[in-house]
Amino acid sequence: MKKILKLLSIIAAVAPVHIFSQQQPISDINFGDLSKPVPSVSSLATYTDAPVSLATGVPDVNFPLLGLSSNDKNIAANLSLQYHPLNMDTTEAGSEVGIGWSMFAGGVISREIVDELDERYDDTGFSGYKKNKFNDIYYYNLPGISGKFKFERNTDTNTFQVVNLTPNHIKIEYTRDNNTATLITTSFTITDDNGYKYIFDDFSQNRSYNHPLLSGTLFKSAFYLTQIKNANNVELLNFTYQKDNKNKPGTGELLYQFCKLKTITSPGIGSIVIDYNYDTPLEGTMNDPYSITKVSLKNNNMGIISQYGFEYSMQVENKRTLTRINKINLSNPTGTPLETTKLLYTEYYFNSNLGEDRACSANPTNPNTTPVGTLYKVILPTGGMVEYNFEANQYYKNKNVPDYVTPESFSDPEVQFIQSFVNVDFDVPNGQTKTYTFQVPGEPNKFKPIYVDFQATKYYPSYGLSEPYSNVDYVIDNDPNLTNICYSFNDEALEGSAWSFKTLYLTPGIHSIKIYGTGGHGTAGFSHIASIPTPYKNAVSNDKKAGIRIKDIKYYNSALDFVAKKTVSYDYSVFNDPNSSSGYGFYPEMESTSSDYAPVILYRNVKVTNDSDNGYVNYYFKNPNDYPKTPYTYNGNETKFWPYYNITKSGVMEKKEVFNNQNQLVAAVNYDFTFETLDQMPEVSVDGGVTKKAFIKNTKVITRDYTGANRFVESKVETEFNPVNFKAASVKETSSDGNVMERAVTYSAGSTEYQNLENAYMNGLPVKTEIKNNGKLISSSMVKYENQGNLYPSSVVNINANDNTSKVTIKYDDYDSKGNVRQFTSNQDTTTDAGISTVIIWGYNQSFPIAKIEGAKLSDIGSLADDIILKSNADVDISSETTLINALDNFRNLSALKNFVVTTYTYDPLVGVTTVTPADGIREIYKYDNNGKLTSVADVNGNIIKDYKYNIKPQP
Repeated sequence: MKKILKLLSIIAAVAPVHIFSQQQPISDINFGDLSKPVPSVSSLATYTDAPVSLATGVPDVNFPLLGLSSNDKNIAANLSLQYHPLNMDTTEAGSEVGIGWSMFAGGVISREIVDELDERYDDTGFSGYKKNKFNDIYYYNLPGISGKFKFERNTDTNTFQVVNLTPNHIKIEYTRDNNTATLITTSFTITDDNGYKYIFDDFSQNRSYNHPLLSGTLFKSAFYLTQIKNANNVELLNFTYQKDNKNKPGTGELLYQFCKLKTITSPGIGSIVIDYNYDTPLEGTMNDPYSITKVSLKNNNMGIISQYGFEYSMQVENKRTLTRINKINLSNPTGTPLETTKLLYTEYYFNSNLGEDRACSANPTNPNTTPVGTLYKVILPTGGMVEYNFEANQYYKNKNVPDYVTPESFSDPEVQFIQSFVNVDFDVPNGQTKTYTFQVPGEPNKFKPIYVDFQATKYYPSYGLSEPYSNVDYVIDNDPNLTNICYSFNDEALEGSAWSFKTLYLTPGIHSIKIYGTGGHGTAGFSHIASIPTPYKNAVSNDKKAGIRIKDIKYYNSALDFVAKKTVSYDYSVFNDPNSSSGYGFYPEMESTSSDYAPVILYRNVKVTNDSDNGYVNYYFKNPNDYPKTPYTYNGNETKFWPYYNITKSGVMEKKEVFNNQNQLVAAVNYDFTFETLDQMPEVSVDGGVTKKAFIKNTKVITRDYTGANRFVESKVETEFNPVNFKAASVKETSSDGNVMERAVTYSAGSTEYQNLENAYMNGLPVKTEIKNNGKLISSSMVKYENQGNLYPSSVVNINANDNTSKVTIKYDDYDSKGNVRQFTSNQDTTTDAGISTVIIWGYNQSFPIAKIEGAKLSDIGSLADDIILKSNADVDISSETTLINALDNFRNLSALKNFVVTTYTYDPLVGVTTVTPADGIREIYKYDNNGKLTSVADVNGNIIKDYKYNIKPQP
């Protein structure tokens, strides 16, 4: 116990070093008062500011769960779990799937409150009303797209503009209420450059009590995706939410309104359903009271196709912790799960674990540099195991300058420590005085702190005499200012012992300690500030705000194995200076007066070593410092302009070098980028200045494969990007033999022929592609959009490179209401318009093709397909499928279709095709188990053509 007290006293005396203690439950937390007001969605912002990348040291840890297709091959709802180590910070709440984890499902626009709520001044009648600047950041996450934006307010005209801070080409629109005092948004619509509309028409609400004069402001804390539509206004997916209100205790005042995703529906196909549990005891703590207990994929008839359940504990900082992912066995839903993924975490650091080497040895270990509560092991359903070892992020600091540290002050616990240099044992009889000498090492005539640990282990007179207390006093160098009284009340439990700690300032040399009082014996220990030998590591690794990074990932054949079959290690030191970190800290774009925001650490150099092949790869990245700030005038004030920040803030790959186990370079890839600022965009505040949105104008990637010393073959790819939609406009590939292939892509933007696409914001669609080989045009094709009444392709036209004549290779003759092609014509003659016509019959509520009729036109079919369409819509089980198959057989054998080639299909929607019957009637039958796994393929007579077996190794 004395050692612990001694240690804590030394730490408190020398520096403000953080000591971790177990977090107790926190009551009365109001998320509306926090910068991230919605715990389960605010964590998604981390993936935008610190993306998964070697440059950030964030590994890709994700588990795909469920997939729901739509009637459009480009749009689907994919449910997955992803882990981000920076979401383990003590300021982050336990989400609905556990601390550090996020459920990617649907879409959300979350917001981060910067300093104070943007719309806090919402009443012009308020005496303190003003038109404040807007600086809150909005983060959008939707299928395939993520980024952030903010509102720019013109305080003179009281108008607002959305500023997209991410280098993509989406359109962000909003609606607002009729409040003219400020901007209060009611919904958002994000349109991508293929014309898909993502409509955010639902929201959660929180109440903020932060402002001293405007306390109790109710605001929309996040907006939720409710629909995805294509450019033809066809609904592809819709999303519904569970809305629950919580009032302030003892009042009818709404404190917050939850908005939890309940179902994702693909019309005519199926749905994803999410089940929650509400934990009332977790209200007012650093947890989302809701936890996801189960997610289910269901077909259009609500039959379960796939299902997962989740188990949690509270082992990390009293926050919800995901411990198991169970794939439920649909053959026995209440029995043993079909598959289980187990998740283990590092133990949390308690102050009782602080060993004496924390500050009292030459190898100090700082709790800040020890990742705690992070994901540690994943035991897979196959029995294998993946081990993740994290460590503290580091950023560069030159610690080898003269007098970086001195014995006179404790300024850097990473290189300094408290060292004992002498112990003086004493035994002083009652009423007597004894003097001892000791020597303080160091440079003469320089005062420095000396820590005196004075322990009297037995006092005279002993317990039981008449004195009210005993004392042993000491004085250093007979200086009255250096006197200490160490006394003990005669308590039998203490056996007359006591301890004191004192900081004195002495110069190196010989000193004396005189001990007197009622007498006793013990030890006076003297310590001073020492430092580890130089050179020091040029890195700071004890900054809590900097977060953590991956150190290595180990792969095991079994969770019982002690030796990994493969280890992938990561080193972030400067390649030509291993004693220096290559990390630098950068802050997200925002205008804030607070110093509480955490930097994102980007590494310029990352070495990845794979011990299974004994080679390694060096990765080089550029960061914002490679494009330094320049003087700039903004709103009449002198500041700095930081170019290309929105691109470089995540790290940009500059070079990749591959070495074998002999340290020989075997391959290298060099990346050269040209960026361009979009001058028409408004300025955005960044750390120490402003920036503007920029895009990648062109890239050049040179690959060299080395065949020997200084011998290599080289290939090159050069890409120019369209300045409107930021997509590739031309690609030039030069192979090692000098052959040059070029591809030029034209988009609809700026073309009067495609004004209909431009009006629908479909300017990301390629409409013309030309391919050249060594400068000679060899291929040219165009996609036409000439249909009246819809924006689907009308035809694909190939242009003869020799005579510039054109030919329609495929013509889309007709679409249904969902955008499915009902009839197309291939190889159409340019003179007669004759070609090979094919009709597609769509069933299962217009979701799957049930018949392909080659050579026919819709006019040949008429109402012949009505019966099979109706029976496909009713296909829900084996009996109804048999009825459908019989109807398809009858359809295929109709005399009216005898001149055409007819192929028919049946399905278990969201599982797979169940039968394919070509014109000759030789059917293939696909069979699945209750969990959707293909078990066999049989012919029309039941003979097994292919058989599939699944053997899962049991977990330990």
